[in-house]
Amino acid sequence: MNAFPNGTRVFFWTAAGEIKYGTVQSTSRLADVNVCLRCPTLVADNLQGTQVVVVAVDGGEGHRSLP
Repeated sequence: MNAFPNGTRVFFWTAAGEIKYGTVQSTSRLADVNVCLRCPTLVADNLQGTQVVVVAVDGGEGHRSLP
């Protein structure tokens, strides 16, 4: 399930503490899953990596990729 479909309005804080607003342009998942070889009950299909969201920042400030 994708919690941030394209077109979703979002906000985030910058490292300087500013709040930025924008619209989700795309999402993807990284293949950063660590599989536990000692856990035979794990189903690999249910494992997901970090979700990355590309946001078009309001005010013509470009795009940001957020994990």
